[in-house]
Amino acid sequence: MTRENLPSEPTVSLWSGIFLPVVYNGHHIVAHNSSWTSRMTIWVDGDVVFSQSSWKFICEQNIQVGAETLATRFGWAKRGFIFEVFASDELVASADYSTRSLGWKQVLPLLLLGMALGFSVEHFDLF
Repeated sequence: MTRENLPSEPTVSLWSGIFLPVVYNGHHIVAHNSSWTSRMTIWVDGDVVFSQSSWKFICEQNIQVGAETLATRFGWAKRGFIFEVFASDELVASADYSTRSLGWKQVLPLLLLGMALGFSVEHFDLF
């Protein structure tokens, strides 16, 4: 991903994953979690400073931003994704993306569709 392609606001897509950007002391920091692999990547001002695969729900790592070393937390926490940046144990920047859980109005049509499909496959011997 090039410097020009990095988003400036939270972006989520099934194809490319989740991007959570923050700004700290004029530095543009973007965290990315891939949809299809376990790779997490962090860019600072367009340059990759961290890239690693991890199956943890929350990844914690230190990154270098200018002359400072900052601690970061990125991952899934209580119905959404978070990206937090800490300087000396103080939260200095954060971004999140909340996800909605499915309610009965979304689950019921899927359940009925699955029942109809299952009945059709069995009754008409489709497979």
